[in-house]
Amino acid sequence: MDQHTVNTIVTSVKQDNKGHWHTLENSPFYAEGGGQPADRGSIGSHNVLDVQIKDGEVWHLLSEGLSTGTPVAVRIDEDVRRDHSIQHTAQHLLTAILEDRHGIRTLSFGIGEEDSSIEIETAAMDWTQIEVLEQEIQQLIFDNHPVHVYEIPDEKVDRTRLRKATDRTGMIRIVEIEGIDYNACGGTHVEMTGQLGMIQVTSLKKVRGNIRLTYVAGNRALKATQRAREALRTIHHTFSTTNETVAARVIEEHTIRLEREKEIKTLEERIAKAKVKAVLQEDNYVALHVGRTEAETLTTAIIERIAATGRIAVGANYSAQKLFVMHDGTHDIAVGTFLRAALQEMQIGRGGGNHKQAQARFTSVSELERGMEEIVRRLQEGVLPC
Repeated sequence: MDQHTVNTIVTSVKQDNKGHWHTLENSPFYAEGGGQPADRGSIGSHNVLDVQIKDGEVWHLLSEGLSTGTPVAVRIDEDVRRDHSIQHTAQHLLTAILEDRHGIRTLSFGIGEEDSSIEIETAAMDWTQIEVLEQEIQQLIFDNHPVHVYEIPDEKVDRTRLRKATDRTGMIRIVEIEGIDYNACGGTHVEMTGQLGMIQVTSLKKVRGNIRLTYVAGNRALKATQRAREALRTIHHTFSTTNETVAARVIEEHTIRLEREKEIKTLEERIAKAKVKAVLQEDNYVALHVGRTEAETLTTAIIERIAATGRIAVGANYSAQKLFVMHDGTHDIAVGTFLRAALQEMQIGRGGGNHKQAQARFTSVSELERGMEEIVRRLQEGVLPC
């Protein structure tokens, strides 16, 4: 039996809307806290779904209840424990270097399913600074500093060295990265910094006047590198680029796309003018435009132009399977209420809107055509909801 498997006894059970919570005579599980998720594993044949501390007791969530006094074999998922330990120790390194070398304090920390994050007390940071930080961190990983975890009485804690003050009393759990960090912490950690492998910052974002750094470490960092490499290989294959030329080619393609979008917009404006002119030649109270192959944006542009002439405009777009109804506000009919009521009566489509404009989406072109014909008929004949 490995070091993370123990034999113990169920000591109490309670139930809530999440499931069945159990306490054990002896639990090896780390309960959620301090930004670190709970351990995963099993109690007997049941998967542990969550672990929380309440009133000093460790409670384990299972989908089914066990009887008090039941002897059980308890096993921790070592891969999850190791991953959480790596991400948490990585946070200690990031926090220490940011504060000691750059004067930036860490405000909060959390480990997610895919990545982890820290919020740091600075208004600005760029990727040049991130690269310097990563190089400094990597050197500490290469140096393979020991990580010591131990408990000492609170009167023996060197509070002048503490990374963050603690108000705990009694025995204090200290996590010390030799020569780098000295912290009161209850989480799980690796034994040497070399076990972190690599730490990569994957994003930075402004939040509440501070910066949130998202990072990955260990196998998460390896997987992130592999995903990035695969994406780069796809770009190389698609555009016949190399690492040296890919950036320039992507910028070139982006510029070309912007120019094409401008050309398309100009053409759409010309097409819209022509189609609006054709529709307005028919002196109808309700003006109908059907876009069978055109983009949705062109259909809406045409309908908006028709509505601006004082007509009630109805437009159908086959590719999006959408129907649009608009007017310029000079008509008494609230088209949102009208369209919603008509669709409910026909039991097709879903939609609504406001006084001047509304739209509906249908599950098929045949439904769209049926809805379009009925909506136009009701508008022309004045069949409106009460």
